[in-house]
Formats: sequence, C-alpha cells, structure tokens
Amino acid sequence: MAEQETEFADMIAAHAPQLRNSGVHPIFWTTLFRKLRDEVWDLASTVVLNRVIAVDPETEKETNPSSPRVYLAENALPLHPDRPEHIYLIDHAWTFDLTSARNMLVAYPSLLNRMCDIVDVPANAAESSDELVDDVLRLMWKYINTYSFNSASLDVEQKLPKWYMMDEIGSRLRHSDSPNCRIVPFYFIPQDITYSLLFPIKIIPPGEELTRNFVENIRFPDPLTRQCRLLPWVDFALPSVGFSPRDVAADYFSSSKLLDTLPVPLALSGPKLLEEKGHLNVYAEYEVLADSLTDSRFRIVKEQADADILWYNRHFNDFRGLSMEFPDKFVNQFPYESVVTVKDLLAIVCRRASEGKRLVNPDTLQVSPQWLPATYNLDTDLPNFVAYFRAREERGLDNFWICKPWNLARSLDITISDELDCIVRLPETGPKLCCKYIENPVLFQRDDIPEGPVKFDLRFIAIVKSVSPLSVAVYKRFWLRFANKPFALDEFEVYDKHFTVMNYGQGVIHQMFCDRFIEKFEKQHPEQSWNCVEKDLYGVVREVFKAAASRDPPEGFGHSVQSRAVYGLDFMLAWKEDNGRKSVQPMLLEINYSPDCKRACDYYPGFYNEIFSYMFLDEVQDTIAEL
Repeated sequence: MAEQETEFADMIAAHAPQLRNSGVHPIFWTTLFRKLRDEVWDLASTVVLNRVIAVDPETEKETNPSSPRVYLAENALPLHPDRPEHIYLIDHAWTFDLTSARNMLVAYPSLLNRMCDIVDVPANAAESSDELVDDVLRLMWKYINTYSFNSASLDVEQKLPKWYMMDEIGSRLRHSDSPNCRIVPFYFIPQDITYSLLFPIKIIPPGEELTRNFVENIRFPDPLTRQCRLLPWVDFALPSVGFSPRDVAADYFSSSKLLDTLPVPLALSGPKLLEEKGHLNVYAEYEVLADSLTDSRFRIVKEQADADILWYNRHFNDFRGLSMEFPDKFVNQFPYESVVTVKDLLAIVCRRASEGKRLVNPDTLQVSPQWLPATYNLDTDLPNFVAYFRAREERGLDNFWICKPWNLARSLDITISDELDCIVRLPETGPKLCCKYIENPVLFQRDDIPEGPVKFDLRFIAIVKSVSPLSVAVYKRFWLRFANKPFALDEFEVYDKHFTVMNYGQGVIHQMFCDRFIEKFEKQHPEQSWNCVEKDLYGVVREVFKAAASRDPPEGFGHSVQSRAVYGLDFMLAWKEDNGRKSVQPMLLEINYSPDCKRACDYYPGFYNEIFSYMFLDEVQDTIAEL
C-alpha cells in the first residue's frame, strides 16, 4: 500500500502542472493514474453510440440518419463532476502533422478505412483510394484536435503542433454552447503517449447526450468571430460584413512585452564619421559579415566597447540608453522596425499605401495595393475573411490561401488550403495570418527540370539610412530561390512544388547569378522587359518604407541618427491582366531584419564592402540604387 501511494505521489508530482493547466480537478487525479496504471478503458461500457433518425411527417418516411452521437447508457449511474471515479481515458486513433497526413493515409490502408468510418465516408468500390483520401482530408476538420509541447529543452521543430483524431467514441461528441463534459489532451510521461481525458462538468443523467464546447479555451473579440470559428460544426448565414480587414488601434503595435525605447532628443548629431577617425571599428555578431568585410576602412573588433558600429543578430531595443551612454556608436536597427518585420504588422503598414482607396473592390474583389496579396489576421479579421472567401466562392474564383504563423520562419507550420473548415481551425495552433495564395505566378523553366517550369522568389536587400528624412536604397544584385518540382495548383503538401526556401535541408538549392537569371527570364518571357519589372519592384520597396515612416512610433519607424539597417525583402512575380494586356506584378511576401546574406557574399564577394561604404561613408556604388 505504501509503495502504491509513493507511485501515485510521483505521478502526480510529474503531471500536476499539466493537469492544472488543463483544468482537470485534483479530485480526479488518483482515479486517473489508477486507470493509466491498470489500463482501464471503461468509457465504452458507460456510454452508447446512437444515430438520430428523423421522420418526414408528410410521407412518414425516415430521412438519412445522423452521425452517431454519444449518450450515457440507460443502465449507467449518473455522471457527477464531484465523483472521483468519473474520469475516462480516450485513445487517439491517428496522430499526425499536416504535411504528412496524406502520405500516412496512402501508406496505411487500414488507417484510411478507420478514418473513413469515423468521418462517415462509405469506403465503397465507387471511389478510388485517392478519392477516399481526399474525402478524409476534407472532412477531418470536423473531428480532429491539436496539441503541442512547449519546453526549453525542445527545438522549434519539436514544438510544432500535432493534430490527432480520437477514437470512435471521442470523435463523436458534438459541440454545445452549454456542454456537460470536457475533453482535454493529456501527455503521460512514463509511456510517452498522449491520450485524451473525458470528465463531466455537470450532472449527466442516464440517456442524456454527452457534449463538449469545441472552442472553450479561445478568447474572442466579438460574438461574430466566435460564430465563424464554429463554422466547421455550426453553419450560419453571415450578416452583412465588409471584405476589408479591420482597422487596429495604436496600442495593437505596443502589445510586445519588450518595447523599443526612443533616443533622447539631445542626441541629434550622430556618430563621428570616417574623416574624423581614420577608420570605423565594427563589432559583428554575424560571422559571415566579420569574414566578408575586407575594406581597410572598417576593422572587426571583439568587444562592443571598442566598436563604432554595433552589428547585432539579435533584436536591439534600448535606443534611449544607446543615445545617452554611447552617442558615438551606430547600431544596425531602427526603433520599431518591427512594424515591417512582423508579418501581421507589415500587412497593416502596407495597406497605408492605399489610404483613401477601397482596400477591396466589392464589384471585382480586387485588393489594394496590388502588390500585397489579400491578407487577413485570423484573430481580428475572421468575419471579414469569411465574407471575402464566400464571395469568391460564389463567383467561381479560386480560393487557395496560405496560412502562416506570425513568429516562425523557414516555412514552418504553413498550410495551403481552399477548405474554409481547415482555415478557420488553423488558429488553434497559434495566431495565423491568412494570405491569398498566388495562383498565377510567373514561372521559370530550369534546364535540369524538363517536366515543366517552377516557382521562384527573389530576395532583395534594402538599405535604410534615415527615417526623417526618409533615405532608402536597394542593392541591385539579388538572389533567387527556386522550387524543385514543376508548379501546379495541387498536392499542396508537396514542399518542393510550392515552396522555395531550401536553406534548412528541405531540398536541393539551385544556384544562379542574377544577371544569368535576367537573361533567361527575358528569353522565356520575351514580351516582358526586366527593366520594367525592376522599376515596379523598386517602387514597391519605396512605398513600403514610406508607409512605415508615415506614422510615429509605435505605429511606424522611429528616427535615430545612430541607426543604419539592411532588410531582406522577399518577392514573387505574378501575372496580371489590364484590358487584355498581360504584365508582371511584383508581390511582396515578407521583410526580414538582419537577413542572412551568406549567399550574397558567396556570389558577390564585395557585398558588405559596398553596403558598408554606402551606409556609413555615403559612397554610392554602381550596385546601389537610391530610391
């Protein structure tokens, strides 16, 4: 008995934080660990699955029965939220990440058959296995749930969300705004397995249906957003809602826990330049810069105290302290540059370029500015997105969207879908930005992929020397990233077809100098002049930073005479038609601070020498285009 008590105490100590965070009352804990230890799966003997069959009063014929629903068995005792024994284990029938879901269903026919049964897809001979897989992937959003692990010992990939399908009982509980039980995921450490736990929150009499709240842990800005999040299970007619994303208050830009400070007004003269010192010392956290900066007018130093230029890889916030204590030093960031480097803020800033115009034309559904894909914050703009999605659907327009987290790079946790049920559920794994997928990209025929042309994107480096007055330039040489499979609007889980970032082991990196690319681009698209494309692209860069500098912090860039910065801007090219004339439209994807420039240095060894001589010595090289 003492040994058993010790075992329970150890289990509780290891799992108590998780159970408390999930809202599992301590009254259930001892029963839970006894059931886990003894592998007690008694939910099936406590509940029954019944279908509801309606009868047409005129014809007295039965209509199609509903999906099975979960009821407390008539011969069972009532379930009480204060009875220790009334907690139950639910097994997970399928655990997956979204990129592997299709491959798993194809590889394991028994899994596919089980999933077909759970989502009510008849596995008959009329459909091929591929069609059944498509059906499961489309319908699963009404049934699956998600969890993730968050620990300092885990890398970013291990923290990515997992989706799971509960067993035949757990998957059949329906939503209710007044539920009588809860289901929460639970990671059992000794077995390295995740289960779900079911327990009552009200007294449930025999014969009553068991229900849960599918959106219980979500905070909503308004009731309409909550209705939209429930769309996979509860359809409703959306009231008249505008297509344009909502305006945000100034404090939306101040939600970060670590805000930038602004330099003191007295620090207006800025650091001393080369003619007064003979050379400038550079403290560089970025090893590539330290190895590549060979101009003798710049010297790499190991101590920040010795530096005239502080070049950080990490975010810098204390511009006030820098201006007061070290007014003679430069730093490679601007106050509140997050308004362009954070994905959701960038979309808000870009829309300022269309102030005075309609952001979405209700007649054509075209968005403005044209160089920004239609973009919605699924936390604040969900009703507007749903209205726009349904409007496109009604007009037969393509509806593929790419949903990505605000705070991850490397194409992690990104999903492409044209299923509304999928898109409205993706924010359950964290805040998501939903952008119109560029369905008509300009493609490039690689010599080594004769099967067809591929997607590509362009990385340009923008240089900001001043905010007031605004001084922006572009490094004319750019580098390219290519997909490794021919493009088509299908198989969105195939990374090599739809994504171009291969820097982190996702695939082969195809190398090409920009002048060679321009030559081949104009041969493949003889009706398009690269000079025109470049002019339009530079215009977008200018508009973005002009919009970012048009408002004071925290809604816009802050001025600092000590700041100089470079930013990586990623573009795709899309086809557009005006009065039957086809042309190229640059599309801005994102902006990165302190970008990785290793490829630029590999291709163009003078990259940092040219950048630094312009930023800090005001020398305009042929490779710099001032905007």
